[in-house]
Amino acid sequence: MNRIHALSICGIAASLVMGVSYATLPGEVVEDFKLVDHTGKTQALYESSSTRPIVIMIQGNGCPIVRHSVPALKQISDKYGQAVRFLLLNSNLQDNQAAIAKEVDEFIFPFPVLVDQKQVIGEKLQVQRTSEVFVVDPRTRKLVYRGPIDDRLSYERQRPATKHYLIDALDATLAGQAVKVPYADGVGCLVNFPNRLAR
Repeated sequence: MNRIHALSICGIAASLVMGVSYATLPGEVVEDFKLVDHTGKTQALYESSSTRPIVIMIQGNGCPIVRHSVPALKQISDKYGQAVRFLLLNSNLQDNQAAIAKEVDEFIFPFPVLVDQKQVIGEKLQVQRTSEVFVVDPRTRKLVYRGPIDDRLSYERQRPATKHYLIDALDATLAGQAVKVPYADGVGCLVNFPNRLAR
């Protein structure tokens, strides 16, 4: 499957959920949670006494958009070093811990992938598609940004980024300032929530 065809399939899937209202919007509190990551280690969202902004990117095995986004996320994590905490979250029903660990090894993901196979956290955050990032300020426990890393990817092509949403959000948060663009629409593969669709 070529890159454009794969991205187009994700685009069709994501279009099925466009217009669904988010439960967790910028400015709302994100409750603490604990999940086991792909290595078997338990990870809590909030670290004791930490003021590091938290970045969570939605991951899904086999998603070409995630595979193209992780290197960009790593570049950003290298830029900030230990000043920012980076996590991936997988809420796919079909992706278990062993399968996620295999994906991490094959594509050299440098971040812990939290395994949300029961979709509890995905439901609380109202996750809709992969590659979306959430930025949480642990000082207020509020979501300060939700959207793509930047505007580099679309369902049809890649282009040089002109808007660096995640970097701008992190710079503002680290400086104690309001994020100027707290939400942006992006691309990603559909994460299926059968219980949500049944309601």
